[in-house]
Amino acid sequence: MKSVWKTVLRLEWRILKRDRAALAVLALFAVFLVVAAYAGGRQAATVERGLDRAQADESARLGELQAKLTTLHGTDKPLMSADPRSAIWMGQKGAASLAVLPPAPLAPLAVGQRDLHPQAIRVNTDVHLTSERETETAMSAPTRLRTGAFDPAFLFVVLFPLVIIALSYELLSGERERGTLAMLLSQPVSQRALVLGKAGARAIALCGVTLLFAVLGLVVGGADLGSGAAWLHVGLYSAVLVAWALFWFAAAVAVNSLGGTSARNALTLVGAWLVLVVVVPGLVTVAVDTIYPPPSRIELVHEARESAREVEQKLSGLEGRHDMNTKTKDYANRVVAVQEELAQRSAPVLDEMRAQLRQRQEVTDVLRFVSPAMIVQLAFEDVAGSGATRHQRFEEQVDDFHKDFRAFFVSKIRDGNILTPTDLIAVPTLTFEEEPASTLIGRVAVGIVVLLVLAGLLLAFAWPRLQRIGRLTR
Repeated sequence: MKSVWKTVLRLEWRILKRDRAALAVLALFAVFLVVAAYAGGRQAATVERGLDRAQADESARLGELQAKLTTLHGTDKPLMSADPRSAIWMGQKGAASLAVLPPAPLAPLAVGQRDLHPQAIRVNTDVHLTSERETETAMSAPTRLRTGAFDPAFLFVVLFPLVIIALSYELLSGERERGTLAMLLSQPVSQRALVLGKAGARAIALCGVTLLFAVLGLVVGGADLGSGAAWLHVGLYSAVLVAWALFWFAAAVAVNSLGGTSARNALTLVGAWLVLVVVVPGLVTVAVDTIYPPPSRIELVHEARESAREVEQKLSGLEGRHDMNTKTKDYANRVVAVQEELAQRSAPVLDEMRAQLRQRQEVTDVLRFVSPAMIVQLAFEDVAGSGATRHQRFEEQVDDFHKDFRAFFVSKIRDGNILTPTDLIAVPTLTFEEEPASTLIGRVAVGIVVLLVLAGLLLAFAWPRLQRIGRLTR
């Protein structure tokens, strides 16, 4: 039996080497893959450069404040506006800290949610955290956000199945239409071995070329492959690719087992691609947006302020009064007290926003299994570090950091409203903590297992039909 499989595989390899059309498809796909990786790498590099500039500006600003604070420390000079000794001014503006979500090692793989979520959030002592995108991390045009970026994830989710369809739609029907099927089956080879051998040879060829150029594309795109974590991600990336390819080759075998013509097989497979890659993901997006519409941050902050309008008026009144010295401890304590009351009244609305985002993510995680294309897309985003899960983790850590940042300055305000050079060094900063590797592996592995199970079911469907030689050779 093994010799039969080897014979079929060897024969199919020889045919593929002489098939100029198949070689042209593989070469064209390899070129597209490198170009897509380069495009994804440029987008990731733009974000990284913007974050680097923002962090460099922050370091320079803090250095200037540290030098000025050192000069003023111990002097009797009265507090001025924008004075680094003022805890209330430093907390609101001077020492505002930039919390950054660093790019993942395989950032060029998928833009994902990077265009839709902030990569950097400036944290200060205000009640409402200002989640504004850094100006250097340029936001893409609406058309780009609507159609998606041309990156390796887009190429593999959308175009890769079409390449497999082009290589496998006539696995059995082509032999029958050329009149060579009966001749091949006159040899000591079963129809099952013939079809699966042809599919296996083409799958090996395509996966080999794809994995080679996928890694080459990461290098061209500027992926950080110097760490062990990066190669763990590369392994997950490769596993998802192979599982995705096996699913579509299994689909091609199942369609060929139905005994239709090559044209009919191609039409059926393209129809399946249209439903699974385009229609179903679109319907899922509409369903999620309908059941759990994405909350507007501006609208929610407005609602939070409406729920605490009276307190906002108190705060505005304090900041706008000329009969109070804004540099005194009494003024600072009154501002802090009003801010805390505002935070307490606004908390229910903001908690509702976070709950809605969590529910939306949970529904998306469940509905991804409706379409294999969604499984692959979300897996690529997870591996690239641009998925919703990582961004949600970042914003949760920023929320916790915001509380620590406010607590630091509030304690200084209540103690005397004067900062020292040592205090500035002790200002809290955020270092993003990645999720455990086992959690990422588990989430991606679930998708891989589902793809392999679907491929197995398709082969099980085709298995008995491949034995009916008479019906398929007429």
